[in-house]
Amino acid sequence: MAYGYGPLRRPVGETLAALHRGLVRGYRAEYRPAHRRSSFTTRRLRRIRGWSREIGRLASQADRVVREILPRIEQDTGYSFRDPDGLVRILLHPSTARLFLTIRAGFPDAALPIPADDLTLLAAFPDGAHAAAIVGDVTLQVKVLSGEQAPAAEFAALADRWGLSACRTGSPAGGGPAQEKETLARAVLGLLYVDGGTGALRAVAPLLVPARKL
Repeated sequence: MAYGYGPLRRPVGETLAALHRGLVRGYRAEYRPAHRRSSFTTRRLRRIRGWSREIGRLASQADRVVREILPRIEQDTGYSFRDPDGLVRILLHPSTARLFLTIRAGFPDAALPIPADDLTLLAAFPDGAHAAAIVGDVTLQVKVLSGEQAPAAEFAALADRWGLSACRTGSPAGGGPAQEKETLARAVLGLLYVDGGTGALRAVAPLLVPARKL
C-alpha cells in the first residue's frame, strides 16, 4: 500500500536494517584517528554516526510495530493482513522524511548504502498516513455506518487501544496529541479496507460505535 509512491525493493524493516549496516560500513571506511582528521572529516564522521544511530532506532521501532501492534489489530479484527509492511509505512513519523533526504544528499548515488530511489520512497511514505486516513474515514461512513459519524474521541481511544502513537516509528517519546491519534486510527482503517475490503473494516465498527448492532 504505497499510495502512488511505488514499492520498495524489500520490506521497510529490511530496508532500514540494510541502510543501518551501510552507514556503519561507511563510517568505518571514512574513519581516521583524531590526530589525522581535518575539521571537515570530524564533522562528517559525526554526521554519519548520528544517521546510523537514528536509522538503527527506526529499524528497531519498525520491528516492534510488526511484533506488537500488528497482532493487536489482527486480534481485534480477526483479519490477517496480506501485506504487514503497510502498517509500518503509515506509522512512519513525518520527521523521518528529512532524515532520509539528508542521508541521500550526504553521499553520491553510487556510494549510498541503499538505492537512492528507496531513500526517496522512505521520505514520501509518511504522507501516506493522511491518504489512508481519508480512505478509512470515507469507507467506514459509507460502506459500514451508512452515513453515521463515529465520535472523534472513539478514534483516539482506538489508537490508544492499539498503541499507535506510542509505536509511531521515528516519533518522540509520548502519546501524541488527540488529533494525531485520530488520524492514525483512521489510517489503519484505510489500510484494513485496501488490504481486506469491507469485511475487514466492518470488524472494527463495534469498537467505535459499540452500542449499535452492525
